[in-house]
Amino acid sequence: MDKDLTKGAAMVLGPDDGESYWQPGPHRGYMTVKLSPHNHPSNMFSMGIQVMPPGCHVRDHGHARNDEVLFIYEGTGRCVIDGITHKLEPGSTVVLGRYVEHSIHNDGTGDMKFVWFFTPPGLEQVVRAAGRVRQPGTPAPEPFDRPDNIAQIVEQAGYATPAEIRASWKR
Repeated sequence: MDKDLTKGAAMVLGPDDGESYWQPGPHRGYMTVKLSPHNHPSNMFSMGIQVMPPGCHVRDHGHARNDEVLFIYEGTGRCVIDGITHKLEPGSTVVLGRYVEHSIHNDGTGDMKFVWFFTPPGLEQVVRAAGRVRQPGTPAPEPFDRPDNIAQIVEQAGYATPAEIRASWKR
């Protein structure tokens, strides 16, 4: 049996490497796309970090064609998954399959920081389209709204509609 000896990609990224974008309300803060098909030869996943200020949250949503893993490495808060609340603290891992409705809330006094893995890629498209370019070390802009075409942006990225999420509950 012949083995495929094709060597895969290897990368080392520093703390400030990646495309970074300030995010609109209600989660504000910023997201840095570390890996995506844009800078890595794999089209199987994307990965990045999110920094969310106290009192902010990621809205309820779900994904029609993507699985997501979050790893909390700083801050505290909660996530709500299909209506059930779960505590988040450093070291928490959240695994979210397709059509799982979820939100993330920073209830702590400092920034909540987490790593996200998304397969297949798609979240990085939303980060770019909804955000504003961020240079590390620059102050946050005044709060801003999501783009008017956000529904089209998230649909193209593989997000599920509320009706699709509800329909998945009947399966």
